[in-house]
Amino acid sequence: MSRPRQPEVGHFDADTIRRGALACLPLLPSTIIFGAVLGVLAAQRGLSLGELLFMSLAVFAGSAQFVSVDLWRETIPAATIIIATAVINMRYVLIGASLRPVFRGRPLWVKVVGMHMVADENWAVSMTQPTLANPGFLLGGGMFLGVVWATGNTVGYLLGGGIPDPEVYALDFAFTAVFAALTIGMWKGKVDLLPWIAAAIGSIIGHFVLPGTWSVLLGAAAGVITAALTWRPDMDDTSPETEIAVDGTTVYGAPEGRFGTDTGK
Repeated sequence: MSRPRQPEVGHFDADTIRRGALACLPLLPSTIIFGAVLGVLAAQRGLSLGELLFMSLAVFAGSAQFVSVDLWRETIPAATIIIATAVINMRYVLIGASLRPVFRGRPLWVKVVGMHMVADENWAVSMTQPTLANPGFLLGGGMFLGVVWATGNTVGYLLGGGIPDPEVYALDFAFTAVFAALTIGMWKGKVDLLPWIAAAIGSIIGHFVLPGTWSVLLGAAAGVITAALTWRPDMDDTSPETEIAVDGTTVYGAPEGRFGTDTGK
């Protein structure tokens, strides 16, 4: 008698989504605080709450949103904001490449939904999981962070709208403080030294030779290009592994050469 076919774990099963959300729970305080800071600054820049929340839903990238809000002035073309956001988010090209084992063999819609909800934080948490690479884990963490981020945006926006003079509370320095904190958190060691130096030099040159805020784009482009030219395979020593179903069956995302088999456990 043939063995009954074991059920497959779906692309976004509820249990894996739940585990992904719970894994990101320690990130709640920092996420809601940064979200509130963005809300305060958005209120001071004249964005509506609806515009801010739509940005959080459509972009879902904190650093890019901070830059976009900072550039949100009538004298700056929309194209500049779009290009700045795109350049800053170019790191997701490398993040997406690192998640190849997670999305291998899955439909396009799964890849689009999963990657849209990838933030630096839930990606980092997922990369620490030795045997969990189901996209539901990423989605769960992204959904949790998205709700917390939007909540922080709303609270900060409501508070910021009631502050008549932001300079009294040093809110005009908030962008500098936020990016200083983000920079410290992003430092991974000497591997970042050359790209950061290139970005700094590019920004300084751009400040003196380019109009407006184009120096931001020049610095970002210089850093990204330098990182791409100096990257080596040994710089990335971790990668998510295959998701193992509860019933012991290897499912979606298995590396090449592996198929759904009984593990015997």
